[in-house]
Amino acid sequence: MDFITKSIDYLLFLCCLFILAGSILLTVKSGFVQLRFFRSLFSMLKNLFIQRKGETSSHTILPHRALLTAMSTTLGISTIVGPVIAISLGGPGALFGFLLASFFGSAATYVEVSLCIQHRKKLDSGAIMGGPMQYLKHLVSPAMAKWYAICCLILMMAWSAAQANQVAAILSSPLLGNYKLSTALSGSVIAALVLLTMLGGIKRIGSLSAKLVPIMFFLYIGSSFWILVCNYDQLGKIFAEMFRSAFSPYPLASGAAVGGLMSALRWGIFKGTQATEAGVGTQTIPHSMAETNDPVTQGMLAMLSTFAAGFIAFLSGCVALVTKTWQDPSLPLGISMVAASFEHYFSYFGIAIVAISGLLFGFGTILGNCYNGSQCYSYLTENKKSRYYLLGTALMIFVGAVSEVKMIWSLVDLVMIFMVIPHLTALLMKGTKNRELVSQ
Repeated sequence: MDFITKSIDYLLFLCCLFILAGSILLTVKSGFVQLRFFRSLFSMLKNLFIQRKGETSSHTILPHRALLTAMSTTLGISTIVGPVIAISLGGPGALFGFLLASFFGSAATYVEVSLCIQHRKKLDSGAIMGGPMQYLKHLVSPAMAKWYAICCLILMMAWSAAQANQVAAILSSPLLGNYKLSTALSGSVIAALVLLTMLGGIKRIGSLSAKLVPIMFFLYIGSSFWILVCNYDQLGKIFAEMFRSAFSPYPLASGAAVGGLMSALRWGIFKGTQATEAGVGTQTIPHSMAETNDPVTQGMLAMLSTFAAGFIAFLSGCVALVTKTWQDPSLPLGISMVAASFEHYFSYFGIAIVAISGLLFGFGTILGNCYNGSQCYSYLTENKKSRYYLLGTALMIFVGAVSEVKMIWSLVDLVMIFMVIPHLTALLMKGTKNRELVSQ
């Protein structure tokens, strides 16, 4: 068993190296697009939010709502818990891996979302079929597109189950006292709410995301900033610790002593890729539904989602380093560490903040994952029998809520390898050959 654990560690490390190298190469090929467009990005976003009218189809949403829907999916519980887990398993240097994944990964996000606007398919009914399946079919092969759709469908259902487990853990926490709910009840309620929202289509999902994202974004960021402000004198020390850890020996979870950089990349890059979804391709699906014909502008907007996820993850990691909850052996690995940090500075209000943030982050991600999975299912079945997908997803959410999810997270890791490597390879081989995307 120890040999298997070590083998998986090194396999995932090699995958992380490929993701990082691919993201760096896309950054270079796109002319450092994340830096070239940074100045104009926020003024463009402001104009999009002002122009709230103009949706003409029941199958599309305004570009800013496509962005918020993608952000709702990306900003999950893994965004706030992932860095804490990565630091616990890979040392403070893992946070350095998150920074690398966010910065270079934004170029991959730009390329994949721009391609999805160019190659999305409009059906006779007016519905849009989008996502990596469409551009992989045209740029690579139909077989590659089907492979991606199968892997993505499995990943989205597993991801939804894992997120439901975390939400159910929050609702069943003893810290809630008499207000706690059983995991079975939580799973049933989450599944029912997701089904109800999914039946409303992309319009209802986009509308809900537009309300959820700002609340959870500012609630968690504001609280995290306050903790860091209270410890401003320690910030220099934790930044130094982060970089020192990245370049000094540190043991992996398997017990093998390796270079700190390897450990930082193994946990930081991989958890960072899960948190930002950069290079995975899943962000492209809600962006495909945007009411726009400008692939460059939508690609620019999409980078905000990657930056936002990276920023929140970095804050969460800094809070863990400042409060040292990642070193507390009495705390179980996961959201309990985040709750302990907030409880120390906000007492019971801190637990409430983490609970509310976790619920909003988790539900938004489950909803987005379910929608992304529905597009993969529709691609594989040619838009038929979607009710079977909805029932299967509801069942997975319930099972995830009441089960132990270590196996599910292992499944997520392995499926991501078989999904990200061919997808990122396709982006490197075909995506940056499009002059319209790289010459702006």
